[in-house]
Amino acid sequence: MADPEAASPHAVVVGASSGIGLSVAQRLAERMPVTALARRVERFGTAGHDGIIGLFCDVDDSASIDAALTQAVAERGKISALVYCAGAQVIKPMRAMKPAEIDRVIDVNIKGALHVARHMASARIAQADAVFCGVSSIAATRPEPGIVAYAAAKAALDAMIKGLARELAPRRFVGVAPGWLDTEMTQSQAHIYNAQFREELEKRTPLGITSVQAVTDLILYLLSPAAGSITGQIVTIDGGASL
Repeated sequence: MADPEAASPHAVVVGASSGIGLSVAQRLAERMPVTALARRVERFGTAGHDGIIGLFCDVDDSASIDAALTQAVAERGKISALVYCAGAQVIKPMRAMKPAEIDRVIDVNIKGALHVARHMASARIAQADAVFCGVSSIAATRPEPGIVAYAAAKAALDAMIKGLARELAPRRFVGVAPGWLDTEMTQSQAHIYNAQFREELEKRTPLGITSVQAVTDLILYLLSPAAGSITGQIVTIDGGASL
């Protein structure tokens, strides 16, 4: 007999207004109902993809997360897949980092993820075989000067995924660790990620700079039944840049 919960998939994408989050939401909407949680919910009015409902969510605020997830489940049913794409990066030497900047990096990259993942333990929120996928970074294992706070937060995200894979089985917890990507976040730092940076990165990356599309494809695979035996793993996707 088919599992009645499995017959009603419902994906939630956190941080879905741009970059990987928007790409994942659009692709998942081709397969199932999607609730996109974001601060810029107005973007979903023109996304052009049926099946996506946008709800306001500020991952800096646990009450906002609680309200958004509760509303998503009330409107569309228990969650079968949750993708945490929210991210924040400040590129500065540690001596120049302001306390508020450190708080922002930690709040968005790991504290918000913990608050979201906490709901995956609830039978009222998540289906028994639900899958959580977090977007990490190769910085988690290859920290560099100027992004130490970001790297530390992503390393904590990796640890959360591995721990919850054991604690909350049979729900699955996985992650992806992209290299540098051309996204709205990196475009906002064009003074650092300029043409010269891209040219040099392209030269030293065996398969070339990774695309948002490639990361999206990997996330969709990890959420699928084909990856049903994969949990607690953080899959690197960087074109070989970290070799």
